[in-house]
Amino acid sequence: MNNEQMLTKIQNYIQNGLNKESFVEILNMIGANTGESNPTEYKLWGDYLPLGVENPYTDEQRYLHILWETIDKVALGINIDFTIPFRRMIAKKLFKKCGKGFIANEGCRFNYGQNIEVGDFVTWNHCCFIDAKGGVTFEDYSVITEYSKIFTHGHSESDHTQRTYKPVKLGKYAKVYTACTLLPGVTVGEGAIVATGAIVTKSVEPKSVVAGIPAKPVRVRRDEGKEMQEFNHYCFDERKFQTEND
Repeated sequence: MNNEQMLTKIQNYIQNGLNKESFVEILNMIGANTGESNPTEYKLWGDYLPLGVENPYTDEQRYLHILWETIDKVALGINIDFTIPFRRMIAKKLFKKCGKGFIANEGCRFNYGQNIEVGDFVTWNHCCFIDAKGGVTFEDYSVITEYSKIFTHGHSESDHTQRTYKPVKLGKYAKVYTACTLLPGVTVGEGAIVATGAIVTKSVEPKSVVAGIPAKPVRVRRDEGKEMQEFNHYCFDERKFQTEND
């Protein structure tokens, strides 16, 4: 079975709703030999967190999370012709919303995919971490790059089990560069840029560039006279994986 045939079969399984049998078959198809263990009984980190106890994963949500994690651990995970469509299939079923042309690179992790909203032509680059407990929204053409992190919860200093939740939002055409951290409650405005290594504690104005720890405005984004829809926020040459048909 070639990649295209595998993806078609997997898409049918996911669209129709995963059960134990189809979940295990997908694991076998992608080369995740489970041996004598039973992957339908695997538990996730989020299962034992307060939010996971209050709003437990459904079986299908757990299967989708496991598939997302597993593809990075098998040889097939190197082949982006397979993995980008594979992750997109999962996102369209698991996320609260997932638009056209979503790209997620290897190593991207999240804990509650059902609390993530993704617009059209959104990109997550290598090894991002999305703490989605409080909800995260990525509007159209927003980009988060390597090793950046988003957090939507905090802890009481006197009781670590007490948590507060605040959503995070990236506006249209916003860009978060390498190794940034966005803290709970932050909105990165439309067309704004978060410079490499910044820690964002307050919301960012549209088309503003912020940098530093904590992040502060340093200038206005250079648009060279272009409207935001001309910013060409696509990941690959010739819009590979991000055309109107994706």
